[in-house]
Amino acid sequence: MSTPRLTPPLVESFEDTQLLRFHSLADRTGLVHAITTKPWNMAPHRGPQSDRALDRRRRLCQHLGLDFDRLTAPDQIHSNHVLRVEPRDVGAGRLGRDDAVPFTDGLVCSLPGVPLLQLSADCPLLLVFDPIHRALGTAHASWRGTVARIAEQLVAMMSREFASRPDDLLAGITPCAGPARYEVGEAVRLIAATLLPDADRFFPQAGPKRCFDLRAANADQLLRAGLRADHIEIADACTISDPRFFSHRREGENTGRFALIAACTP
Repeated sequence: MSTPRLTPPLVESFEDTQLLRFHSLADRTGLVHAITTKPWNMAPHRGPQSDRALDRRRRLCQHLGLDFDRLTAPDQIHSNHVLRVEPRDVGAGRLGRDDAVPFTDGLVCSLPGVPLLQLSADCPLLLVFDPIHRALGTAHASWRGTVARIAEQLVAMMSREFASRPDDLLAGITPCAGPARYEVGEAVRLIAATLLPDADRFFPQAGPKRCFDLRAANADQLLRAGLRADHIEIADACTISDPRFFSHRREGENTGRFALIAACTP
């Protein structure tokens, strides 16, 4: 049985930083996407150089050929909630969390030229693209969102809203905490065991520590939702050990946030 690909992302030098892209999505007609790295903190509410985050968002949009005024982001409450972006939502969250799309961690969108922004500092960020219907979905898959099966919710919402066929969808999972680095307590494993099929396989023992393999758990959900294994790409970088990324676990709660930005193009 085939398994999703674990690969190093494509790297582009940009100003004083690097932008990363998924190989399988980099040249897809109708999609623009990028993953940011240090030193660009993309969160205006937290972390080093947070006062430069909005300018960096503008410059990134300009570089990608996107309109900053249409940049749209959820407030990321560590849920499994997924909402469709309507015309009235366009531009919400571009200036920060205070005016972001509320009460959600996932967004789906078919509006051309509307960039979706997600932030992370260890959690996987998901990108799902429908090349047939020119629609996309993004999600912030924290451990809470992961055990509540946000990846499956994202695919279900795209199927419902855009008539997307799961076997047409292409997906990427961004760099995140690695499978042997994201330590969790027994309570998390017990919660996962009630919500995820065969959950114990996502909780490897790393010496005396119990860890949560977030990327494998989300890849499994995409497979269960009907995506083909060869349509799922997982970035191989671990944010806890790779200094290119902001990491809550390595640097503490006042670290910055890297971003996933994606948009359908006309």
